[in-house]
Amino acid sequence: MSPISPKPAMSRPESTVGRTDARVTRGEKTRQALIDAAFAEIHRHGYRAASLNDILGAANCTKGSLYHHFPDKHALGLAAASENIEAFIAENWLTPLAETTDPLTTIRGIIQRHVAGETMKDIRLGCPMQNLSQEMAPLDEDFRHYLNGVFNRWTDAIADALRRGMAAGTVRQSIDPHGLATIIVATHQGMISLIKTAQDPMVGANSAPTFFNLLETMRPTPESDAH
Repeated sequence: MSPISPKPAMSRPESTVGRTDARVTRGEKTRQALIDAAFAEIHRHGYRAASLNDILGAANCTKGSLYHHFPDKHALGLAAASENIEAFIAENWLTPLAETTDPLTTIRGIIQRHVAGETMKDIRLGCPMQNLSQEMAPLDEDFRHYLNGVFNRWTDAIADALRRGMAAGTVRQSIDPHGLATIIVATHQGMISLIKTAQDPMVGANSAPTFFNLLETMRPTPESDAH
């Protein structure tokens, strides 16, 4: 008696699979459109003044689509912030810093691109993370916790790069890596704030060289190595 062959696993008809995949793709595109529109609206007007109707119009979506993906404006705002801010910090800071043994030169290049407007669509609107921090940290613990975590990861990445620079001989041994990293983040954020307040990118262009000179004092010298 020959063994009974197992029945082949049933699969959905190709047409059904195709329709399901198409719905998933449409859903992902709709969600991304809402995220992008919300982030742009919040960057321009702030979270509390951001209009859901304007977000829906920019995303070309219905309220039904919005509430399918996000239960409320709060969830949409957090998602828009996290997905855009994380990507920006990773691309412009974390990735370059992770690959360098000369962090002072790397940091100088990053800030030069920021001041030149190469990494922000409109630097006069300010830094999205800074804007949200100033607006929402005193008011909403979810936003405060998320944004504080981003600032901490950013600062830690700079501090780690400075430690590698110390090991490679491109940064003075006597510095406090975390302290200097905090000053670098604070200076960057302050510069962006002044540009926004003055509505003049030249504020950053004029002050950046002085900051770069201060960074250069963190390089090893015969005197610093001797101590």
